[in-house]
Amino acid sequence: MSDLLHKKSILQKTIQVGSSTLISRFLGLAREILLMRFLGVGVVADAFTTAFMIPNSLRKLFAEGALTAAFVPTFVTLFHKGGKEKADELMSLAFLFFEGLLLALCILVVWHPEYTIGLIAPGFSPEQVAATIPCLRILMPFIFFISTSSLLAGALQSVNQFFIPAFCPILLNITFIGGILACLAYGLSVEYLCYAILFGGFLQLVLHVVSYFSLGFSFRMPTPDTAHSFIKMLTKFLFCFLSMSVMELSLIIDQRFASYLAIGSVTLIKYTSRFMGIPLGVFGVAFSTILLPHFSRVHISDPKRLHFYLAESMKFVFWVTIPATIIMGYLSENIFVTLFVSSSKKFPVALIPEAGLLLMTFLAGLFFFSINKILFNLYYSFHDTRYPMIIAIIATVLNVSANYALVGTFGTIGLAMGTCISGIAQTVLSLFFLKYRHNFTLSLKEFFEFVLRYSMQLAVIFIPFYWIYKSTHKLVEHVCGASSKALFFFIESFGFWLWVTPLIVIVFGMLYLTRKHFKVQLYFLD
Repeated sequence: MSDLLHKKSILQKTIQVGSSTLISRFLGLAREILLMRFLGVGVVADAFTTAFMIPNSLRKLFAEGALTAAFVPTFVTLFHKGGKEKADELMSLAFLFFEGLLLALCILVVWHPEYTIGLIAPGFSPEQVAATIPCLRILMPFIFFISTSSLLAGALQSVNQFFIPAFCPILLNITFIGGILACLAYGLSVEYLCYAILFGGFLQLVLHVVSYFSLGFSFRMPTPDTAHSFIKMLTKFLFCFLSMSVMELSLIIDQRFASYLAIGSVTLIKYTSRFMGIPLGVFGVAFSTILLPHFSRVHISDPKRLHFYLAESMKFVFWVTIPATIIMGYLSENIFVTLFVSSSKKFPVALIPEAGLLLMTFLAGLFFFSINKILFNLYYSFHDTRYPMIIAIIATVLNVSANYALVGTFGTIGLAMGTCISGIAQTVLSLFFLKYRHNFTLSLKEFFEFVLRYSMQLAVIFIPFYWIYKSTHKLVEHVCGASSKALFFFIESFGFWLWVTPLIVIVFGMLYLTRKHFKVQLYFLD
């Protein structure tokens, strides 16, 4: 198997992972629409959101974030130097330690869930706490299944096998949707939905176990040398635990503040951050997932090449995220009107302006959230966990400070602003330490020249397409005429996306086809 991925392979695997993530996100969107119809915005919705957020956040802290960042580079190094035997030994030690730790954590939370709820949502009323407790008790083992899956996924990714880790979120969403439909059809309580989610996590674990053994990996009794490597990996994990999880920590902080706001604020923040998470997951997370093991190999074979990959990754991320930010920001209120209000009477129309502005605020940080994942992976590829930890601590302190300063005046919008400020600070500090502590060539002059050329291209493309969008909107209204049902469907319901989505696809197509006319050069596309 080739040690390094060609740029075409990086792009192909990003598309593969991103496509799977896109399907998962669309299923997740359908899930959220059905969940809105099932729970609405209120006490039960806030209770379920909080109960599911606790194991889900632990998944991103323990599994997809810190554990992957610390485990994959170490696994890659052992695999190439000691073969599968040493890699198997590392997996055995990691499994016993991390899954034992999480199993103990699950038992503690299930035993006294009210303490965990008080930590995450201290502003909850007794009614909200009582509604959250049974959901949390059922859902807490979810983290054990998902964390084990992520550990095994690290082994799969280290040998460039990304399909199963990318497919499993689709499987989880299918079981999630099936659970909601069953609850709606038979009038079941939210606890039955929690059991369906737990079953989805178990199915993910089964798929990862089968894939792990089918690739020839196994579990072996570790040797002292492997134990030494594991201790080094564990040290990196402890540093990564905070640094790789700034986004999740920010959302948890937002959750704590939101629990003191009006009932429904917790759920509203969840929905808006989920929409922002669509482009972040489809591109930012997918791209960084592919680059982490690749960076680790490049650091071994040609470390100076990482400088080039950083510059080109920043340009590529900017090229994708900025038009996504503009389009989703402009259509932010339409998103909630067409997907939630039109399909469920439980989403209050009065919340639409706040939801739209909240989404726009989160989207302002999309580029920074996306590039931060790549920047931290760059640090981890050359086994530096100290500075990411320092950066994360500073960014988290800024987030808390901004929340205190802004929530009183701006409410939920202030919480989103604090999250964006934290993300921007993380980007600036990451670049600063790369340059002055690791002597990285940042090529910022070339990047800002790229930004200028790309801004000109965006202006040339978006100005006429704005006119096309408005004209098409008027044409649809004219064609529908007096038919109130048709007008509602194509303007305020799912039909809106039947004519808007092709326009969005054409915009991205034009940005791709005309980029060379504006001298917009991208290594991963050219």
